Amino acid sequence: MKKKLLASIFFVILICVIGIPMPSYSKSNVQLSYQVHVQDHGWMNTTSSGNIAGTTGQSRRMEAIKINLNGVDGTLKYKVHVQDYGWLSESSAGKVAGTTGQSKRMEAIIIKLENSSYKIKYRVHTQDIGWMNWVENGQVAGTTGQSRRIEAIQIRIEKDEVIVEEETINLGIDVSKHQGVIDWSKVKNSGVKFAMIRCGYRGYTEGGLNEDVQFLNNIKGAYSNGIKVGLYFFSSAINEAEAIEEANFVLNLIKKYGVKNYITYPITIDIEDFEGARNYSLSVQERTNIVKAFCNTIKNAGYKTMVYSYTYFLENKLDMTQLSSYDTWIADYYGNTWYDRPYTIWQYTDKGSINGIQGNVDLNYAYKNY
Repeated sequence: MKKKLLASIFFVILICVIGIPMPSYSKSNVQLSYQVHVQDHGWMNTTSSGNIAGTTGQSRRMEAIKINLNGVDGTLKYKVHVQDYGWLSESSAGKVAGTTGQSKRMEAIIIKLENSSYKIKYRVHTQDIGWMNWVENGQVAGTTGQSRRIEAIQIRIEKDEVIVEEETINLGIDVSKHQGVIDWSKVKNSGVKFAMIRCGYRGYTEGGLNEDVQFLNNIKGAYSNGIKVGLYFFSSAINEAEAIEEANFVLNLIKKYGVKNYITYPITIDIEDFEGARNYSLSVQERTNIVKAFCNTIKNAGYKTMVYSYTYFLENKLDMTQLSSYDTWIADYYGNTWYDRPYTIWQYTDKGSINGIQGNVDLNYAYKNY
């Protein structure tokens, strides 16, 4: 997938599927938020229960953390184990635990929720290990005496065994002919749960429609190994008629190969621009109309649909208020995101490594069970 990433964010490798039962009480009454200080980034954006704070795959240490908890009985306390210092004093809600400006890594953390009817659970992404097991109230997450940095953290809160503000997170990849021949059984064994497969593209200068030469191999390989499948088409449409033509090209490929039942994830329009492309000079409204035309054609054929692009493009080259009925797949590679609209898939790196694929591959997290 071609990218010209101008601004961005967020995360990892190693898969975890977390249940998402609906709470029997109002989420709005319970607010868990946390913010981390990361090497070279400083304080990153505050995130909420069940989300990831920090970075993965970037070899950057977490140095400090602040946690806030509202609408919950009891007292929140936490402390961190820091390079050269060991365990620091306990901090209370909203206070900083760790160090800043000292280039020292956090190595472990303990979080406690005392005298409460709620539980707090957490896990960390640790250097050379990846995501470690979930622990809860007062248990150690991370390592000590191993000189390993914490790179990211995920925290959630529970009551009566119901997860509050939890999300389902699935690891996925997106692939095209650029990944060559893929060993899908190895991909499956690497923990990949879904694959967004390029089925075709329009030439960004000459405008011709092309099938991806690995499309059939990829969709059959993924599906036969129990990996959920979605599709994407790289668009260079310059008007609505061309967008409809692109959508129908996708639908005809599905019919041609008889793979309709393989597809559970959305069929996506990948819309970007760069200097020299035939769609470079379009207006915001023209691009927005192209997305509408493509997605409506796909939707009317009975498939889920969505729009893919990078943060800057979504914020500046499309009117997303007109596209709110479609899911969004966002590309952002810097460990956190400032995009303030909902998205259901996050492409967090284009330099991932998965067994069964030679070279780099895009890695994604899906926050919705398609």
